[in-house]
Amino acid sequence: MMPLEKMEDRKLGNCMGWGLDLTEAEKLFTQVWQRWTNRQSFLLSFRLTSHQGMQAARERIAAEKVTFVNAMLEGGEYDKIFIDKAAFFQQMPPEQLIEKMTDETIRHAEVGVDAASIVFAHSFLDGALFDYCRVIALAAPRDWESVLDQRQIKISEARELKYEELLRKKLDEYLEQLERESLLKKADLLFARCKPPEKYDPMHGYTFDRDRLLRLDEYRHQIIHGENLGKGIANAEEEVDFLMRTVLFFMGMVNLHYDIRLDPYYAMTGQELPAAAKGSG
Repeated sequence: MMPLEKMEDRKLGNCMGWGLDLTEAEKLFTQVWQRWTNRQSFLLSFRLTSHQGMQAARERIAAEKVTFVNAMLEGGEYDKIFIDKAAFFQQMPPEQLIEKMTDETIRHAEVGVDAASIVFAHSFLDGALFDYCRVIALAAPRDWESVLDQRQIKISEARELKYEELLRKKLDEYLEQLERESLLKKADLLFARCKPPEKYDPMHGYTFDRDRLLRLDEYRHQIIHGENLGKGIANAEEEVDFLMRTVLFFMGMVNLHYDIRLDPYYAMTGQELPAAAKGSG
């Protein structure tokens, strides 16, 4: 946690209206929030316009299918390809075939939008969890001692560096490695650092579910590395919302345990409040 004397200084400064400068941890914490608002807006716009665009495009897609089916029906070249074209169209009338092909095209587009949304939200969550780990490293590096305990230390490092310098060096090395680790590992490390109270429930309508997170992580892997997207994923809207709200869930944990807060002015401008404005309220 934040050193006691530092916490007291900041509380006193806030009470007195001194307007203390932001710490690096607070800046990074605020940057995650700023990115969340941006990515959330992007996702909502992407999904809304894609859905509306698909419905608007249905007539054009159907018209293209009509042209294709008519070519199959009337073109003599298909007689040489199909075993029994007449029997096929008897069992699958042109109107039914056109509707089926149009629905399938729309479904593929919807699966693509859902898959892209999940990958995007997953990637953002993964980056946010890593940044929360960095926030804690900046605010309370000693809270990482347990994971650094078995890391190799050179004799020269032990001789030349003070403990705090050595801790920071090894922590930086660990974080560089952690960035490449799985989303689940980052989440587990944050839970271990933040130790939320029993039945921690900071958001209405949201419940953290590690198994659900694992399932979505595996689905993302299948999208990126699998052979096809298959039938997509059920309730994609809810799954995207879960991933994005998980960013806020962990933000709440870091805030609760370390009393790290975000600065709305810094989030909007990327700059600290002018000195003249600090404490003016």
